Amino acid sequence: MAYKSFTAGTTALASDMNTYLMNQSVMVFTNSTARDTALSGVLTEGMIAYLTASDHYTIYNGSAWVIFDIAWNAFTPTLTGITLGTSNSVSTYYARIGKTVIYMGRISVGANCSGVTQITVSLPVAPALAINTVETIGIGVMRDNTAGVNYPGAVRIVNLNPNRIALYANNAAGTYLSETSQFTTVPFTWASAGNHQITFQCTYQGA
Repeated sequence: MAYKSFTAGTTALASDMNTYLMNQSVMVFTNSTARDTALSGVLTEGMIAYLTASDHYTIYNGSAWVIFDIAWNAFTPTLTGITLGTSNSVSTYYARIGKTVIYMGRISVGANCSGVTQITVSLPVAPALAINTVETIGIGVMRDNTAGVNYPGAVRIVNLNPNRIALYANNAAGTYLSETSQFTTVPFTWASAGNHQITFQCTYQGA
C-alpha cells in the first residue's frame, strides 16, 4: 500500500487510520494470544507486532506470523547419549530472523561423565525438513582436554522427532576424508576423567 503525508488541517478519515497508521506501525502486545485476539479478522500482509513477554518481533507474511528476532535467546537443550557428570556446563543460544535459525553452543563435559554413545542436542526451533532426512547444517569441535587436541566435525540433523542434532567426526582413514558418527571412543575416548568440551554452530530453516 502507498504512504500518505498528512498536513495540518487535513481530516483524518477512518480509512486513513486503519490503512496508514494501524497497518503500517509496530503494534505491541503481551504475547501471541493477545496479538491474535486483537487482530482477528483484520490481518494484512506486512503487519509487525512486538511481543513483550518473549521480546520477539513478529511479522505477518500473509498466512502466518513469523518471528523476526533482533537478539540472542538463551536455550536449555536436552542431551542424549551422555551423562555429563560433575562440574559440567551447558550454554546454548539462538536467534531467529524469519524462518532462518542460527544456533550455537558450548557443552563442557564433567569429570565423571558416563554412558557415552552418540551425543545428540535438541534444537530450539523445529526444522523445516522432511522427516528422517539427514542434513549437514553447521560445524563444530570436540576437544580432548586430556590430550589438548581439537577434533573438527560437521553438525547434522539426525532426528526430527524430537528435533536433534549430532556432531560427526572427520575420518581420515580412507582415500578421501569422510564423516563418522561420534561414539564412545570416537574421535577420542570419552573417559570418566575427561573434562572434555563440545562447541558447535549451525544455521537452518525453521518450521
